[in-house]
Amino acid sequence: MGDLVQNVTEAVLVQQFTECLLRSGIRAEQIGVVTLYRQQIKLLSHLLSSKPDLEILTADRSQGRDKDCIIMSMVRSNEEGTVRLLSLLFGLCANK
Repeated sequence: MGDLVQNVTEAVLVQQFTECLLRSGIRAEQIGVVTLYRQQIKLLSHLLSSKPDLEILTADRSQGRDKDCIIMSMVRSNEEGTVRLLSLLFGLCANK
């Protein structure tokens, strides 16, 4: 399993939430998407390929980045394949 873990439903939610932030006036370079799995990064990078200034990183690589908005993609779901509350998209916007 390991590196091949991805959650397409959650990735689409991340894409939609990111688009919402961008439409509200937040610039792509102010947004960071953080996930724990490289396969999810590949999926999100594909879905958000039209946003080159948007950073999509693993938790380790996101350290030291200064972003106004961080979107966490937790990826995992339960055995039934349904998304649990903790696996849903969490968007955290910092006010400066």
